[in-house]
Amino acid sequence: MKNNNAQVLIKGTWILSVSSLITKILSAFYRVPLQNLVGDRGFYVYQQVYPLYGLCTAVALTGIPMFVSQVLAESSEQSSNNRRYLLIGAIILGILGAVVLKILAFPLASWMGDSRLAPLIKALSWFYLLAPLEAVYRGIYQADLQMLPTALSQVSEQIVRVIIIIAAAVALPTEYYQMSTWAHAGAGVGALTALIILVSFKLPQTNAAPTVKPNLINLGKRFITEGLMFSLFGSLLVLFQTIDSFTMYKLLSSNNWTNPQVLKGIYDRGQPLAQLGVVVAISFATAILPQLSRRPVAKQQTIISSTIHVTLTLAASSAVGMAVLMPQINTLLFQNSRQSLTLAIYVLSVVFVAYAMVLNTIMQAQHYHQQNFRELFLVLVLKWAANLWLIPHLGPLGASIATLLASFLLAVLLYYKASRNLQKILIQKGFLKKLVLIMLFLAGFVAVLSMFWRLIEPLTRLTALWEVSLTIVLAVLIVVILSYHWQLLTLDEWDLVPGGSWILKMLGGKHALR
Repeated sequence: MKNNNAQVLIKGTWILSVSSLITKILSAFYRVPLQNLVGDRGFYVYQQVYPLYGLCTAVALTGIPMFVSQVLAESSEQSSNNRRYLLIGAIILGILGAVVLKILAFPLASWMGDSRLAPLIKALSWFYLLAPLEAVYRGIYQADLQMLPTALSQVSEQIVRVIIIIAAAVALPTEYYQMSTWAHAGAGVGALTALIILVSFKLPQTNAAPTVKPNLINLGKRFITEGLMFSLFGSLLVLFQTIDSFTMYKLLSSNNWTNPQVLKGIYDRGQPLAQLGVVVAISFATAILPQLSRRPVAKQQTIISSTIHVTLTLAASSAVGMAVLMPQINTLLFQNSRQSLTLAIYVLSVVFVAYAMVLNTIMQAQHYHQQNFRELFLVLVLKWAANLWLIPHLGPLGASIATLLASFLLAVLLYYKASRNLQKILIQKGFLKKLVLIMLFLAGFVAVLSMFWRLIEPLTRLTALWEVSLTIVLAVLIVVILSYHWQLLTLDEWDLVPGGSWILKMLGGKHALR
């Protein structure tokens, strides 16, 4: 039975990982043609309101599903009533969210420094109406370790939304505000598609006659505290982006920076790249939580250790690789290499965000949820204050530095808040030291290779295409070989890496595994 549960957990983990990866690739993919079609100014208009979508979608993809799955997994006797009240609460929350967004559309647009954004904000109200309900349905399935409904619904939702966004950009490439209004309206259509898919699956069975009446007040408090905490930590980068939306354009304008809308649009190129870097952390956290809730703390250490090590290895490799290769990536995807240093610093925050997200998820499963509100609040205040201080002098670069500092501080604060067992995971058998050395070697190799490219050819979109492709292949080989021979991961951890079993078979010699 234990082996079966472990197999279901691993299978569910990778179902969510693959679906989340597809979703994030779609999210990054549509922004490339979108920026190419409407330019940096049009991209600014769309991205300025995007954090309001991102915060709400974190509820539908990570936050509330995690909370619901944990609540339902804890008590089979109360699962029927708990499910009923969670669904009712989701409907009420959706109605309130939609109404509030409609009412506050003009004030929010004014606080962002651009009153013409109000119709875009109103267009998101339909998504706010449906997101909590689809979130609860996803949590119900995940509590039963059924990850397929969540995976299919989130991929389908993103496909529908992307189609509408690209269609709007093609139809209205120079009507930036009208185009973005239609684009954000696509979020509601996508949510409706996802909800239809979710209700088409058969819900897991529950006790028809619960023996214990649920404590509605306690359930409501947990919905606000634990559910909100899941959602906030599931959208750390979006929270930072929200602060950028309310501060950056106004600060650039008031301090006489040239073309502030264009500068903000260029800065926003970093958002899809950073989101790709944290997809593994989100997928791992979503899948492991129901299983951790069922296990004693003493038996959780192995899977927790593997999750942290694999997540940090993949997040660090992608962040460092993207940062050093940013001029080529920037040119390949967004037509030019402007603000590449700004974007490079921005994506480095992925390492600390990924660690903070996974660590918070584990602490949630071990019921340490209340203590992390203060740390998150302090970090958001730091990001806001750093923006106010750095952006007037450094422009977009200041916003990136503020994001990196805030994410680093959050990772440090959560590390010292965690239990001794969780702290040991980071340093056991020299893991952190080995990871840092591998990343330094990776950064140096990619930097030298990039300098070599510039000696033999100019940077264009065509040259960037094959430079990025070849460098990625070589960088992956370097990370894999060094991780193997320096014993960065255990055999079980290699099994969790995509293609890990095949890599071990090709390299052979298990003496290199710690």
